[in-house]
Amino acid sequence: MKTTFEKLKTLLIGTWKGQGFAKFPTIENTGYEEIWKFTSDEWKPTIHYEQHTWYVNATANNGQTVFWDTGFILLKDDQILLISAQSGGRLETYELVSSISNRFTFEMKSLINDPKTIRSQRIIDVNGQILLYQLNMSTHQATTFQNHLNAELKKRIGKIRY
Repeated sequence: MKTTFEKLKTLLIGTWKGQGFAKFPTIENTGYEEIWKFTSDEWKPTIHYEQHTWYVNATANNGQTVFWDTGFILLKDDQILLISAQSGGRLETYELVSSISNRFTFEMKSLINDPKTIRSQRIIDVNGQILLYQLNMSTHQATTFQNHLNAELKKRIGKIRY
């Protein structure tokens, strides 16, 4: 797992910016802009991330925050975990269950402060300077496991303005 973690670290560190699309039977479809920042601790097997998204649509919400998430990807007890704390109070722990080439699939292990969600999965696929991100999930209202978010982000050089 240490080799896989080092690969993740090498691929992710930096700032990524792009566009995404959110859909689910319980929400109105919408476009969004997204920035992910990944930094690492040089002494510990830890990557800190911040993910921030804003609506891009023709509604009154345009430009407002959709989602704000921060957390860590870490190597612990021979597992790679993704720990997420979200601005709405949701707390999640994911475990890396698949690493094929530069595609990393994390499955939800635990969830706090969200009685709706049954299952959640995050997929990060890095191809050079492009990061493709998916969030798949099922809820008590929409029990079929399905895609919720898709985004394509490009690695940025220099400072990013929010």
